Amino acid sequence: MAMASPEKNSSSLQSRVAPGVSSRYDFPLRLSSMALLIIDIQDELTEVDLTSNEYKHSTGFPRMIHNTKRLLESARMNKIQVIFTYLQALTDDCRDVSLDYKLSGDLSNLPGPSNPAKFLPGITPIAGEDICLSKTSCSVFQSTKLEYILRNLQVEQLLVVGQLTDQCVESAVRDAADLGFFVTVVDDACAANSADSHEKGMHGMRGFSRRLTTDQVLLEIIANDTVTGKGEITTLLTANRFEQQFALGANTAYCSIKIPEPSQYVRHKEKGFETALLRSLRVAGVKFIRFTIVDAHNTIRCKAVPLDFLIESSSMTSSTSIAEVCFAGLPTTMDVPKAPNLTASNVLTLEPDLSSLQILPYAPKTAMIMCTAHDQLSQNLSPLCTRGLLERVLHAAREEVGLEFCIGAEIEFMLYRLNKDGLMQPMDASTFANSTTLNDQEDFISSVYDQLRLQDIPVELIHAESAPGQLEVVLSYSDDGLQLADNVLFAQETIKNVAKNYRMQAIFLPKTSMSAAGNGLHLHFSFEDVGSPSNAFSDSFRPTGISRKGESFIEGILDHLSSLLSFSLPTVNSYRRVGAGCWTGSSIDWSTEDKEVPLRVCVDLKTRKATNVEYKLADSTANIYLVLAMILSAGMEGLKCGKELRPMASADIAAGAPLPQSLNESLDCLKLDTFLLSVLGPELSTAYIAVREFEARSESSLAEEVHKAFGNR
Repeated sequence: MAMASPEKNSSSLQSRVAPGVSSRYDFPLRLSSMALLIIDIQDELTEVDLTSNEYKHSTGFPRMIHNTKRLLESARMNKIQVIFTYLQALTDDCRDVSLDYKLSGDLSNLPGPSNPAKFLPGITPIAGEDICLSKTSCSVFQSTKLEYILRNLQVEQLLVVGQLTDQCVESAVRDAADLGFFVTVVDDACAANSADSHEKGMHGMRGFSRRLTTDQVLLEIIANDTVTGKGEITTLLTANRFEQQFALGANTAYCSIKIPEPSQYVRHKEKGFETALLRSLRVAGVKFIRFTIVDAHNTIRCKAVPLDFLIESSSMTSSTSIAEVCFAGLPTTMDVPKAPNLTASNVLTLEPDLSSLQILPYAPKTAMIMCTAHDQLSQNLSPLCTRGLLERVLHAAREEVGLEFCIGAEIEFMLYRLNKDGLMQPMDASTFANSTTLNDQEDFISSVYDQLRLQDIPVELIHAESAPGQLEVVLSYSDDGLQLADNVLFAQETIKNVAKNYRMQAIFLPKTSMSAAGNGLHLHFSFEDVGSPSNAFSDSFRPTGISRKGESFIEGILDHLSSLLSFSLPTVNSYRRVGAGCWTGSSIDWSTEDKEVPLRVCVDLKTRKATNVEYKLADSTANIYLVLAMILSAGMEGLKCGKELRPMASADIAAGAPLPQSLNESLDCLKLDTFLLSVLGPELSTAYIAVREFEARSESSLAEEVHKAFGNR
């Protein structure tokens, strides 16, 4: 009698394998069936020395440690089982270690019961939660009961990190695959003694596992079995990409002697340039340089470094750093962390962008320079850095869709002054485009203009707006999106400080009174094909006057508009400015030269051609780098997918879906927007949503918020 074959578990991954057809890459990680296996990352074996000439100490181990911390944090947040294996003998004299280790020099003398193995800060087991298995040979499956444990846990997928890539990691991966587990090896969370050994180990595992980066793994975890649609812009996820020479093992290209040949020697000209720049600043009377970042929630954070200190060190790159939690974990009203994934245990170093350096006309003894944030060990760009995110998005625009974006900004603010009764009140009761404000505030306006010119920030227009004491400063279009973002920041700071010199206060709050118009930050977008000076947004031969690319760009923004509001209207007060009759729109629509829609296509007054699209749903509480990055990403997703633009809003067509009415509604939309979450990355999205939700719960009344804006705490 033939025996009946056992019934397969239809929910198991193995039951889905089609022999000869399926690939390992057909089976992404599932939270319910995976475990994170950390191999031999322990104090005795993992020495870091960034000044060392040895690859493993200066490059391999720092990269492995940094990315393993990220994966471990994500695993714990998502309740994924973590398993640590580590080298430790069962006896103090190590008589129980494997023959191979007894014949391998240092490995014959492992930690033992009286001198147990030590783990690294940030990569340490949690008692009662993580599983720890000591081992005395190369393969964890040979010297422990790991297979038995995994079967009991019903684990089918192993996510493997650790050291050494070509030894213990490779042995574990090959054994796991032979035992029927689906294995994923995280390339940049493994390390070997050399780049060549690491690559050989990865090559040896190619037929037994998937090979992914940390960023790719984190995206699979956050997606949790969902699959994003076509058009995903993968180049946005390069915050932790190493320079190509590391991947190729470029350290092996150096000569064996310390002194390079004359033909190989290149002077670091940047050092001389930086020294000359610093000395020139001293001649100009500058005493301090502010190393500056803008956190995810739009707080400007900076540290002033004395110029003399930088001159003595002959470098603009100081050791300036700021705690990681400050980049995305703190609300705008307090220095108390509210993001579950960020603590004060790690710091990020600030790398200055010399092109952004400005001597501040309102504080002439100080220069300010914008920075990007980097991991202190690996020097990788931090995924929490919003200025770095915008740089990466603009790079993706050039590489992925072949476009250079042109961006303009309209900054609205109100001028207040103490009256004779000691109360703050608007400077006038003027109306839109009225000459009163221009006449009364001519000296102030002239000073603002002069100081912006000194900073090479071009101004296109200045006029009175609709609310009492309200002005709008229009910054000229720029084909450098990063510089435009810097210009907005410097302009806002300049306006605030010039107002103080005139004993006034410039208020950028979205709303100061429910009976008057609010302050917005309107953004204009067009684009050119890379290498072409022509406006690729416009096409006079199409019915809309907009090019096919322009239409897809607009549709991409409309598709994600409800989620985008969590970045462009990021406060409770922001939504007091939005609604019918507020010149912001109240539904997800677009139109031509209609100020009552969120996306307004602007037309050249002379040629009647469509020139750009105006995004009206933004205000100055938003982080300009973050909001530009997210809007551009949404538009590019529309371009990549070739989305068709919906009909223009009109009286004959029903209005689009209503806009979110609150910050919480928009955040709820963001949580479901897998594309925008992938652009943000898991670290930034987790922190951003948590802090914004805290701020929404801590809502202040309009009167309280205005009171605080006037400096009354």
